[in-house]
Amino acid sequence: MDRRGLRVWGLAVSSALLAAPAAATMRFGPLQISGNLQSQNIVRHPDPQTYQFIQNRNVARLQLTYDWLQGGRLMEKYNIPFIRDSKLFFLTRGVYDSVYDTTPGFAPRFDIHGKAFSGQTLPDALRSAGLSQNVIRLRGLDRNARDSLKFDQSEIPRELYVDMRFRDVPLSIRAGRQQIVWGETDNFRMLDRANSLDLTWHFQQEIPAPALGWDEIRQPFWMVKLLYELGDVWKFSQSFLEGYWNPGDWRPARQAFLPRPWGLPFLNPLTNPLDGVFHQGVCGPSPFPPFDGGSGSCRQLIGNTKLFTKGDWHRNPGDNSQFGIRYHGIAPFGLEFTLNYFYQRFAGDDGTNYAPLKGLPKNAENQQLSADLVSRGIFPAEAYHPYVHTIGASANYSDDTYTQTVYRMETIVDLGVPFFDVGRVTTIDSPALPGITKKDMWKGMVGFDRQTWIRWINKKTTVFLTGQFFWHHVLGAPECNAATVANAPPSKKHSCLVGGLDLPSTARLGTPSAAQGGSPSYRDKIRDWEALITFAAFTFYKGGSVVPTIGIALDPVNQFSMEPFWAVDYVVRDDFVVNLSQRYFVTPRGHSTPIFETWGLAGLNAGRSETALRLTYQY
Repeated sequence: MDRRGLRVWGLAVSSALLAAPAAATMRFGPLQISGNLQSQNIVRHPDPQTYQFIQNRNVARLQLTYDWLQGGRLMEKYNIPFIRDSKLFFLTRGVYDSVYDTTPGFAPRFDIHGKAFSGQTLPDALRSAGLSQNVIRLRGLDRNARDSLKFDQSEIPRELYVDMRFRDVPLSIRAGRQQIVWGETDNFRMLDRANSLDLTWHFQQEIPAPALGWDEIRQPFWMVKLLYELGDVWKFSQSFLEGYWNPGDWRPARQAFLPRPWGLPFLNPLTNPLDGVFHQGVCGPSPFPPFDGGSGSCRQLIGNTKLFTKGDWHRNPGDNSQFGIRYHGIAPFGLEFTLNYFYQRFAGDDGTNYAPLKGLPKNAENQQLSADLVSRGIFPAEAYHPYVHTIGASANYSDDTYTQTVYRMETIVDLGVPFFDVGRVTTIDSPALPGITKKDMWKGMVGFDRQTWIRWINKKTTVFLTGQFFWHHVLGAPECNAATVANAPPSKKHSCLVGGLDLPSTARLGTPSAAQGGSPSYRDKIRDWEALITFAAFTFYKGGSVVPTIGIALDPVNQFSMEPFWAVDYVVRDDFVVNLSQRYFVTPRGHSTPIFETWGLAGLNAGRSETALRLTYQY
C-alpha cells in the first residue's frame, strides 16, 4: 500500500470528521471552513443480464477561505499600501477508490475495434501465455500499479490562490493554483479551455450540474489572472478586460486505458502486450526483450515524451507558457458578449478526433535515424500537442418580452489542429503510423434556457428546460477513402484524414481484410461535420429537497448514437444529500459497424450503461 497516499487520505478524513456536523460552513471571524465527504458507487450493466461493480470512489474535500486583508489592513493590524482587500483560498481533496483493492472481475466484451478480446482473435502465442483475458481485468495490474491508481495524490493542494483588489486602480489579480472558467457552454467545451480535463475518474459523465459539474474534473494549474474594469466603452456597459498567463504549468487532458473501468475503451496502444506497437513490428530489431521474452521491444517515445501526458517541452515559462485574453461587454439592447483569444497547446478534450502522436517523415535520413532510435529501444514517434491559435466569441440574450427564454451562443476557430493523414508516410510502416496535417476547425454551440410552467408535472414551481446544438467543422477536409489511399503507391497518394482512435494494430495485421489487400484499420473517417444535440430538464419538489433531472445527448452523424440519462438528488437534511442516477448508451443501428465518435456517447462508451449511487455529507 502507498503509505504517503494513505496518510493524505487519513488526514483529509480526520479533518472532516472533526468538523461540527450541523454547520454547512464554520466561521471564525474572517476564516471560513467547509467541505464534504462523498462516496460514489457505480454498477455497470452492458445488458440486462450483466452487472459489474466498477467504482467505489470515496472523496474528502476541505475548503478554507481567509479574508486576511480588508479595507487595506492585513489581519486587522498592518496597513498595506495600494491594496484594498485580499482573500486567501485553499481547497484540498483526498481520493480513494476501493476497486483497485477488491479488483472486481468485470471485463469488457469489445474495445473500439470490435470484439478484439475473444479467444478467436488473439494470436496463439498470447493465448498460450495466459494473457487472453487477464490483461483486461484489474487483477492483471500488479500491486504497485493498483496502489498508484487507488489514491489521487495530485490534489494537495487542489486549489491555492490569493485574490487582490487594488485601491486606486480598477484592477484585480488572482495568483496561484486555480481554475479559470470562460464561455457559455454547459457541456462540451470551447472557450472553457484554460484548464484541461482529468478524464480518468468517470470520463466526462459527471456532468451536467446540479449533480456535480466541470469543477471536479478540471486540472487546476498555477496561473495568474488579471481583470481590469473599463466601465462604459462607447455604447457597451460593464466592460472589462480579463487575461491569464500559465507560466509553464500545463498538461494535456489526462486519459486512462483499459483495464481501468473508465477512459478510452482500449488498452494502451503503445505498451500493452496484445497489440501494443512497442512490441515487435517496427521495434522488432530492438535488443530489449518484450513481455514474452526474446527480443524486439521499445521502451519509450522520442525525447521520453508520454502519450496524453507530456510532449516535447519542459515545464517552464520559456517552453510551455499558455495565455488568453477576453473583452466583456453588454450592448444597449441587453446582449451580453465576450471576444476571446487563446494561445496554448492543444489539450485534446473537446471532442476533436486529433492526432496525439507524430512520427518521422519517411526519407533516407530519417530512416537511418529511426533505425538508430529503435536500436536504443526508442519508438520513432513523439507525443504531440502543438500550440494552436484560438479566436472565439460568446453571447447570451434574455428575451423577457416574447419567449421568456435565455439564448446562448459560443463559437471558436482553432488554427493548426493536428490530424493523421494517410497521404503522409512516416518511417513507421509495420503497422503504419500516418503523418500529420494541420487543419483549421470551426466549432460552435447555440442553446437556450427557459423556466417553464408545466402544471401536470409540478404545480408549485417551474421546470427548467435547457437545450444545446454543437457542431465541429474541419475546414478544407479532403474527400477520400482512407483504405484506398493507404494502399496506393507513393506516386498516387494524396491527402486523406483519419481519426486518432483507430491506430493500426499488430494483432490485426493478419486479419482476412488485410490478407486480401484491404486495410486492417483506417475505418475512423474524419468527417467534414460532426454534430451533437443535448436536452435536459429539472425541477424542484418538497421545498427543493427533491430535484429530479432527465436528459438526452444525441449524435445524428454517427449512427444516431445517444445517451439518455436521469438523476434524482434528495436532500435528506441540510448536511446530507443522496443522488441516484442511471445512464444508458444506446446505438439504435447496432454494432455491425464500429463507431469512433469522440463525443463520449455510444461509440467511445458502448457497453457502459450504468447505475450510480452517490452519498454526500456536507460539513
